[in-house]
Amino acid sequence: MNTKQGKKVHLEAAASHHEQAARFHREASQYYEAGSDQDHAAHQAVLAQGHALHAIDESNVAVKHAGASSPAGSGESDLTAAQHHAAASELHVQAAQHLRRAVKVFDTDRSAVAHETQVGFTLALRAIAHGNEAAKQYVTTLREKGAS
Repeated sequence: MNTKQGKKVHLEAAASHHEQAARFHREASQYYEAGSDQDHAAHQAVLAQGHALHAIDESNVAVKHAGASSPAGSGESDLTAAQHHAAASELHVQAAQHLRRAVKVFDTDRSAVAHETQVGFTLALRAIAHGNEAAKQYVTTLREKGAS
């Protein structure tokens, strides 16, 4: 496989991982929103985070110099865990869409590939920030239960 095709494969894998992360975040959001089975919601969140990290790794392999700024963190500390997961899910969907666009134009427009990949990477970092905030809330909830 030549280098060009290898990069395209990594972009496709990154998009796939973002789609999986979106699905798991969406499920975690639904469990938190319903107020049921927070342990299962946390498990779904861990799976989402793992896929997000794989997606970023795949993107980094495909694009040597991502040049992304620091994650535009969730910054919205007043959001609930369900809202953080919903936001993460939507951001992963958007990241996957940008990476899919990069794959479509891979053979014809290298500057568009770089742009779409950069946007996808930035969205992924924001999604991870939301996932981290939700995880912090979950740990805080566990601590509070243990202290009771």
